[in-house]
Amino acid sequence: MTTYLNSLGLICALGDDQQSVRQGLVNYTAEYLTQDSAYHVTEHPFFLGKAQHLPELTDFPDYQKTRNNALAYAALKQIEGEFRALSKNIAKERIAVIIGSSTSGIAEGEAAAQCKLDTGEFPDDYDYACQELYAPAQFVADYLGITGPTYTISTACSSSAKALHSASMMLELGLVDLVICGGVDSLCKLTVSGFDALESMSQEKCQPFALHRDGINIGEAAALFVMSTQTAPIALLGAGESSDAYHISAPDPSGAGAIRAMKAAMKAASCVSEDIGYINLHGTGTEKNDEMESRAVFEIFADQVPASSTKRLTGHTLGAAGALEAALCWLILDSVEMSLPVHELVAVRDDALAPIRLVSEDSKLKKPTCMSNSFAFGGNNMSLILGRVDAVQ
Repeated sequence: MTTYLNSLGLICALGDDQQSVRQGLVNYTAEYLTQDSAYHVTEHPFFLGKAQHLPELTDFPDYQKTRNNALAYAALKQIEGEFRALSKNIAKERIAVIIGSSTSGIAEGEAAAQCKLDTGEFPDDYDYACQELYAPAQFVADYLGITGPTYTISTACSSSAKALHSASMMLELGLVDLVICGGVDSLCKLTVSGFDALESMSQEKCQPFALHRDGINIGEAAALFVMSTQTAPIALLGAGESSDAYHISAPDPSGAGAIRAMKAAMKAASCVSEDIGYINLHGTGTEKNDEMESRAVFEIFADQVPASSTKRLTGHTLGAAGALEAALCWLILDSVEMSLPVHELVAVRDDALAPIRLVSEDSKLKKPTCMSNSFAFGGNNMSLILGRVDAVQ
């Protein structure tokens, strides 16, 4: 059974809707990451991928008034019309909400904890429910009146890629008839300071696959899809996941888990390496990830498939990254005129890495399929394959 991605809503550092994100994706020389000191415990400035225009949640309960939910709401409003049309004759208990997230309302918890330290009391409007991992899925379900399966997946950077896979499986099994799926994560001190403590934060803008790469830039985003079995131009053709459990934060240097995930995705999509037209790399800019991923991708595709990392444009959006980068693939597939994202190297490419084919100039998608990779802490590896179904058929 084919599962279709009927509609997409998204917001990130590149823009706050499809059009602005599409423009930002090809205008790769513009500046999207900005220095910010508000999200580090010592107020040390880092380059972050921050969304610029968030809606107010004035009419929502206090426990739902979080930055994370504001991101989700911005994306949700973009797909609400399509959702209402597709769900018109579907019982609300036959609709699911599956969200990937790793932060939820942690930023509001941080502010409440500081208030407690300063005054001895938590703020009157603070409710711990705002930072439960279930919160973003509940927020979406409550707003749309959905009473079917509703949950959040939290497996670090592969969270929302797994949310798309989980949604597809629920549809294929006939458990539901429609799903809102994707990811949302917001900036907070826990992640920025935490990755700095791991010595994984770049002091400049990240440089995936570059010789002197020194770490990641954190970002925030929401990317939500309406997924169903109702025919649409773009489908989730296949998904593959693996868990190598090599290390709590470092990838297996052999790339074995990543290779298993990519091969499983191609098997599920009934395609081979020659069918893939573009790969959105996990490409974080850390020494070990880029070394592992280039080895794994080269093992399967050699230097034959155009590939790039978009994290220099959006930042690493953690739990939202899988859905966001699948969304970027969706945008590429949605427009035959759109160029592939150029992989910008501001420094010299690391020739010690496997020589995968990084997109270096303006070019178009030549085959109607895209792969999106998400390789997370703990060896939680995920690969998605999206395709233009009318072109594939």
